Amino acid sequence: MTYPPHDPGAVPPGAPDPYGQSQPAAPPGGYVPGQVGPDPGYSPGPPTTQLPGGSPYDPNAQYYPQQGYDPNQPYHPYQGYGPPPVQATTKGGGGTALLVIGVVLLMALGAFGGYWFLGDRGDEGELAGAEDSTTSQESAPEDEGGETGEEAPEEEAPLPSGTSLTVTSIGSLTPIPEGDWQPYYGPGYSSEPQTDAEAYAFFHTEEWISFFGVGLFSGATARYDPADLNASAAGAAEVWLDGAFGSVQGYEMTEIAYQDVEVDGKPGVLATWRNSWTSTTGSTDTFEDTAILVVDVDGVNGFLGIASVAQSGTDSYQSTVDALLATDFDAETA
Repeated sequence: MTYPPHDPGAVPPGAPDPYGQSQPAAPPGGYVPGQVGPDPGYSPGPPTTQLPGGSPYDPNAQYYPQQGYDPNQPYHPYQGYGPPPVQATTKGGGGTALLVIGVVLLMALGAFGGYWFLGDRGDEGELAGAEDSTTSQESAPEDEGGETGEEAPEEEAPLPSGTSLTVTSIGSLTPIPEGDWQPYYGPGYSSEPQTDAEAYAFFHTEEWISFFGVGLFSGATARYDPADLNASAAGAAEVWLDGAFGSVQGYEMTEIAYQDVEVDGKPGVLATWRNSWTSTTGSTDTFEDTAILVVDVDGVNGFLGIASVAQSGTDSYQSTVDALLATDFDAETA
């Protein structure tokens, strides 16, 4: 902007017209766009526009910006040239929208209040009942299975029947041999090479016993092969003998003898041998006879019976072998 407008109401050269059209300022001589010729009534005279200091207008004089003008601010078409035209406003539309929203909210609150205070209050009881039901369901797991903060008592191990030895997993019952045999462990006990086992003992002294026990062939340490019962019996004998005669001196054993047998209609092998030694503490015995019975129960599981009778109970040895061979695999009480 080099010169001030030629009158207060004119638009500065190059500035947009607030009414939508760009109009150039009138040039010297009074010409305005649309005028065909010079204005007849126009008479040139001395310029009437004065500078702010009141001195006559001098077109060659250097122009200084008016007081209050900031060249760094964007141009405003109405700054310092009279009141701007009235612009359309949208405040009325926003106020209308707020008014409509307020009315809708008041109507919704009124409807809710009428339903709550004048409607059926029976729903309140149903809601409370539902909450109580939910609370009961959330607390129910604490009562399920008797879980009240105290651990459930463990199931008691089954007791010896006093008439037979039981192997529950394969449903077998073996009679107790003749003589003064006492419960030793089980039923349901695991002692390699047996599992799910039950055993009785004949106490010759407090530390010297004869042993009689039955169970499921474990297979954990001794390999069970239903197609080779002799090898299965030999493997079971090796595991059972490990540590069985650790307290004797000069231990020896005879060669194992294998005999094919049939027990309750199922194929089996009876393996027998004698263990001997030169001396031991706690007994004057010098030998002990052992018999191992392996029976193929179902092509997968094997029955394993062990009878080992010390010299002090030699008269009971044959009764232990007979008891093993009398095992019943279809017992209803198993």
